[in-house]
Amino acid sequence: MKTLHRQNQQRGMVLVVSLTLLLLLTILAISASTSSSLQERMASNAQENNVAFQAAESALANLSSQVENGTTPVADSVLALTYPTRTVRARMQAASRYAEGSSLEAGEGSGTPIILIHDFTSSATLDASATTAAAITDDNTNARHLQGHRERIIQ
Repeated sequence: MKTLHRQNQQRGMVLVVSLTLLLLLTILAISASTSSSLQERMASNAQENNVAFQAAESALANLSSQVENGTTPVADSVLALTYPTRTVRARMQAASRYAEGSSLEAGEGSGTPIILIHDFTSSATLDASATTAAAITDDNTNARHLQGHRERIIQ
């Protein structure tokens, strides 16, 4: 009879151990799910930042090509870039100023070299409601790039 009494005491222990293991497995599954969700959001944010970065770079390239083609860029304009899932807009700002300079390549009597300096700023936003240049502000800008461009003019 003593052996039967020991078996009755151990039956409840199996239930406690199995419930504890089940609880541990549930906690592991929940933490893995949370970690996976966080990593997915981080990857999505990185992709969004990359799209904004590329849009700002495209705006700078657009401004540079305008100057290289002999066109004076508009002081404040918007470049819309269409991606498969959305349209991203970049605000292009250009400011130009003259500066006196010197050049070893300028021949004698050819005049004073003048440098035309262009300062370009591009601000890209992922905000779909920002459709004009004035609507792209510091509050909704996801990427901003600056670039300078110099032209030498001999008068």
